[in-house]
Amino acid sequence: PPPPPPSPFFFLMIRRPARSSLDRSSAASDVYKRQVMELITERVNLTKNADVYEILCQADIVAQEDEDKAAHGLKVFSETNAAVPRVCQWYFDSKINSTLPEGATPYNKNDAPASDLTETQLRFEFRKFKYFVTEEVPQVRRETMWIELLEGIPSKEAELIDLVKDGKWPFKNVTLDIVKKAFPELTIN
Repeated sequence: PPPPPPSPFFFLMIRRPARSSLDRSSAASDVYKRQVMELITERVNLTKNADVYEILCQADIVAQEDEDKAAHGLKVFSETNAAVPRVCQWYFDSKINSTLPEGATPYNKNDAPASDLTETQLRFEFRKFKYFVTEEVPQVRRETMWIELLEGIPSKEAELIDLVKDGKWPFKNVTLDIVKKAFPELTIN
């Protein structure tokens, strides 16, 4: 029998080097030379249902003046949004490496006018992170799940987590030390 016709679709997987092989200081320096994401620059009082982006933006602002207060704020808000420590862990733990293609993911941004009006939030979806750092899930399914996640959560959370999967951290003042103070129970290598 003749071979089947070639598929019109193909997926290219680009793997970034393991984080342990990256020079964190120069990588961080490169990130801060260009603004990778627009951040909230004004200090505001957060509500209990604040999303990960809002929490990390406020921690970034507070950390400029007081790292202990920033760590405390992260800890307090993680009690109502358990995605905060997991996002931090994904970025700061050198043993956690994305198995998704590197670069900006093409997806339709959620156009909900407020984060509490989206279909879902990272606070409810962070348990899926494990599927994006393993090869056990087929590549096509993993990428589909990723796009569905990004399209369902608030647009700023989606932009943030898409950067984190590539090892980019827009919060120059939220350091590994602050994260370790806030979440001493996390294993970060």
